Amino acid sequence: MTRSSPYSGICEFNVNAITLRAERIEQAPENLSDFVDEIGSGLAALYGTEAGANYRRIAPPALRASLSYPSVRMVGVVQESAGPERKPGPCTAMAVAVNRLGIAQISLIHVLRCAVGLDQESVLIRRMVDLLREEGVDGIICEAVPMSPLDLDRPFGDLGFQRIARVLMIAPLSENGLARPVLRESRPLTHEDVPAFAEAIVATYHDHPGYALHAEVRTLEGAYAFLESALSGGFGATRPAFSRVIARDGHIVAGLVGSEVAPGVGFVLQLVVVPKWQNRGLGSILVREAAQSFHEAGYRELALGVTADNPARRLYERLGFRSHRDVNAYVWWKDAG
Repeated sequence: MTRSSPYSGICEFNVNAITLRAERIEQAPENLSDFVDEIGSGLAALYGTEAGANYRRIAPPALRASLSYPSVRMVGVVQESAGPERKPGPCTAMAVAVNRLGIAQISLIHVLRCAVGLDQESVLIRRMVDLLREEGVDGIICEAVPMSPLDLDRPFGDLGFQRIARVLMIAPLSENGLARPVLRESRPLTHEDVPAFAEAIVATYHDHPGYALHAEVRTLEGAYAFLESALSGGFGATRPAFSRVIARDGHIVAGLVGSEVAPGVGFVLQLVVVPKWQNRGLGSILVREAAQSFHEAGYRELALGVTADNPARRLYERLGFRSHRDVNAYVWWKDAG
């Protein structure tokens, strides 16, 4: 049985006479270490053992600190004992979202292995989505990579989300491959470039099939905030050379935004070439020169995410990227019904 109330902010359901409550939580659960250990193991399988160890080190203080920010939302599933006292037990599932400029990004969904198979992800997602919609967001995007076997298609589908098949791709960085020295045709992105690069992002995605998936491409304000956050390390450790632009006749016509996703692994957050300058090899130049910058900084791999049917996937394959994991994204926009 499931009960929910948009006013109480709580969703309850019963499994084997145990009551499970999905609700907004404003401080990290006492068993946060259980989540950190399991997610760390998943990241180790994805990016290497160093990634798992690094996550276990930085995640507890980072998650606790993030809850003090007014833009962060956390929802948890809490087990309660049977009987009249209904004492709360440990948290068994958790989701985290960030609401910026009226667009929410769900960045984490995890159900502890001991609770997988009880469909906790459904009530967890329903409570988070209800919470965000009650706040009046214009859109919700989820690109969280599950670190446990979860069924996300059904709960998101039931709530009106569009499913977008994505692929995580990774390429090794070596002087004989993607990161071989090349003539610098791009230059590092600076804060002074941000307004012009923001315009290039919005112009590139105006009629782009990936428009629905990206929060930062819909408005100049959103693109500007995304670039400033990336430059300040909001998406992972970065250096000026990791984000690059190409200018022609004094105008930015292409750009790439990169950061660290795990120790030794760089990530391409965004790559754009304005329509007038497409099909001239600028995208390849940016990826190669960003790869060289990551390699020179000691990174061993470069990763990116691409929609499965995006023609750019063939470009990445030619550059040496290989499919590493299929990842589904889910998007909902108020103006799309």
